[in-house]
Amino acid sequence: MSQSVRWAFNWKEWSPNEKEFSHAISCVQLEEKERLDRFVFRKDVRASLIGRLLMRKFVNEYTHIPYDKIVFTRDKNNKPILKNSAINISFNVSHQGYYSVLAGEVRDVLLGVDIMKLEYTGGKQLSEFFRIMNRNFSSSEWEEIRGSTTCMEVEQISMFCRHWALKESFVKALGIGIVTDLRTIDFKTNSKLVPNRLVCDTVLYQKGNKQNWLFEESLLDSEHCVAVALQENGIAPKSQNKMFELLDYNKLLVNAIPMHSEDEQYVKKYFSKNEKP
Repeated sequence: MSQSVRWAFNWKEWSPNEKEFSHAISCVQLEEKERLDRFVFRKDVRASLIGRLLMRKFVNEYTHIPYDKIVFTRDKNNKPILKNSAINISFNVSHQGYYSVLAGEVRDVLLGVDIMKLEYTGGKQLSEFFRIMNRNFSSSEWEEIRGSTTCMEVEQISMFCRHWALKESFVKALGIGIVTDLRTIDFKTNSKLVPNRLVCDTVLYQKGNKQNWLFEESLLDSEHCVAVALQENGIAPKSQNKMFELLDYNKLLVNAIPMHSEDEQYVKKYFSKNEKP
C-alpha cells in the first residue's frame, strides 16, 4: 500500500526566539534563505519557511536521501521539485491564514494542495466582491456559493473559500497555475465540511464531462479548510483516509541538519521586521 502524508503547522502560534529561528533558517538551501529574506513581514517569512521545512522533512523521512543532501529546484511553473531524482514521490505545499500544509504521496501521482482561511477581508460589500469574481466560477458553482435566499454571509464566504481551494488544488496538481478559464473547472460538492471528517465525494466536471480525480477535503479548524487533488495514471485513486496531522516545532525539525552556518545578521534583520502590515 502506498503511503500518504498530510502535515499542517500553525506558524501563527510559532514565535521563535533567536536561537530557534537561526537554527530553522540554517536548515534550508541558501537560495531559499535568500528568497525568504525578500519578504517584508515576519509572518510571511515564517509561513514560507515552514513550507520549505515540511518539504525537507517529507523527502528525508520517505526516501534514502540524507537531510543535508536534499536539493530542490523549480520547474517551469515555479513549482518546487526534487533535483535530479528518479525517486517516485509526489508533494505539494500551501500556506494561507495561520497554517502551512504539505500533502505527500510515496508514489508518482498528480498532486496539489490548497488551504484557505474562511474569511472575507476585501472591504467591499460581499455582493460587489462576488460580482467582480463572477468569471472565476461556473453558474452552478455560484448557486452553491450563494445558497438559498436565507443563506447567511458567513456561509457564503465559507463556500466561496471551499470552491477556491478546490480550484487551486486542481490547477496546482496540473502544474499550470491560475491561468486557465476557471469557469470550465466546475465543482459539485455533495457533503458539508465538518470537524474531524474527510470528505471525498466532491466531483469535478469540465465541459459537462465528469473527470477522474479524487478530492480530499477537510477542516483544520473552524476557520481553515484544505483541499487535496489527486490523480494517478489518469484515474482517481482510492483515498488513504489520511487526516492532516498538526506538527510542532520539535517534530518538524527532529532530524534536521543545517545546510550552512548560522547567520547572526540575517536573524537580526528578521527580528527587525514588522510582524504584519
